[in-house]
Amino acid sequence: MDASIEPEVNVPNSVYAILACSVAASIATGAYGSGTNRPVIINDSARRAAVAELSSKHLGLPIKNADVAKMKGSFYEMRGGEMHAAVDILQPRNTPVMAVEDGVVAKLFTSRFGGLTIYQFDPTKKYVYYYAHLQKYAEDLHDGQAIRKGQIIGFVGTSGNAPPNTPHLHFSIAVLGKDAKWWQAAEVDPYEVFARR
Repeated sequence: MDASIEPEVNVPNSVYAILACSVAASIATGAYGSGTNRPVIINDSARRAAVAELSSKHLGLPIKNADVAKMKGSFYEMRGGEMHAAVDILQPRNTPVMAVEDGVVAKLFTSRFGGLTIYQFDPTKKYVYYYAHLQKYAEDLHDGQAIRKGQIIGFVGTSGNAPPNTPHLHFSIAVLGKDAKWWQAAEVDPYEVFARR
């Protein structure tokens, strides 16, 4: 076992509740989706089409052997009056985070709330994958870099506003507009996509 990875532990449901409360407080102060960055939720028919197309891509999980069942419902949770619009995958600090599909690193960004983040475009620039609260990036990762499905791109952490004792990956999928502005993309529930893999 890599000494840099914290030992595997069973995470009680109370920890998920603490995480939800912490993120809710963060949303209330502008963490996820306030002002011009509010999550855009697409209509039902467009959502179904996006989920079907994303499922046909056979995306990999961003965390090896992540429990897809634990992602259910997280997307639609109301946190600070707004939808979460993402899934949180709790894992030990420094667990590798992998690209879910071939694509390109659209932007490495450090934000007050997401901490160390990665925006990845799929090969068609129709979808953007967002990985947040990273501990660190993979060595030499840079904007514009071509990456492959399953490639390690970062490591789970607690950067940004993540609770310091609850390392996790905040992961989202969104449909890009014609101008490919990832901060104005329409969110799709990753659970719906991964559950159909």
